[in-house]
Amino acid sequence: MTKGKLDQQLTLPSFYESLIDTSIRALQTYAPADGVPYYGAFSGGKDSVVIKEIARLADVPVMWHYNVTTLDPPELVRFIKREHSDVIFERPAKTFVQLVASKGLPTRLMRWCCHALKENVSPKGARLIFGIRAAESARRAAAWQTFTRHRKTGDYAVCPILHWRDDDVWRFIRERELPYCHLYDEGYSRLGCILCPMARPWQRRRDVERYPSMVRQVYTAAETRWNEKRAAGNAARTYTEFAEFREFWDWWLLDEPMPGKEEVCQGQLEFWS
Repeated sequence: MTKGKLDQQLTLPSFYESLIDTSIRALQTYAPADGVPYYGAFSGGKDSVVIKEIARLADVPVMWHYNVTTLDPPELVRFIKREHSDVIFERPAKTFVQLVASKGLPTRLMRWCCHALKENVSPKGARLIFGIRAAESARRAAAWQTFTRHRKTGDYAVCPILHWRDDDVWRFIRERELPYCHLYDEGYSRLGCILCPMARPWQRRRDVERYPSMVRQVYTAAETRWNEKRAAGNAARTYTEFAEFREFWDWWLLDEPMPGKEEVCQGQLEFWS
């Protein structure tokens, strides 16, 4: 190999550097016309921190928005306010607790909470930026592309770090000394709503211990709804298989099978409307 070819090989960008470059070019390539800003979805998690910095490097206009779920960890909300004061807080018409009082608790397959508190918030026709990554789940890997239409709103969305691994995300954050929520240093691998039905039972038990006041509000609202539906004679198994709300709550919280039944995903069971 000649010296010229050797020098050329040594200066080729690494896979990690190529990821960054590809992410920057994706935002530049698909930027809205006439200087219209992107609608950036910012949750405060590590992936949001990365896409916000990538957008800055790409020098594209973005208006960043945080959809207030009213059930995110207080530490996360404080982090956003402290480190990302430019992010716009989009507040829902009703809080999660108020929605539980009218809808009941969400389940894995009936996650009305995402639709009510996170989706369909951006204005029609907006060009979106999401921090979605294929490494998070097989479902996300199959459903998303770097540039695609949002399957529910129909608007175009750019996922600039779709092919980044966890290690790439953390390397980028540490090399650039980007602030991040301290919950990651306390054993949290992902940040999301307290008591999320998609979380594992041990994660929800952790939420109960760490955020007792917030959990108590959810418990009280769900108990009121459950008692109302049971008193009205609702025939759903979520009312007939349990003698009292506390039994139902423990079943929902721990993702256990119905009494006397084989293991069944709670989201597959009939639930209240």
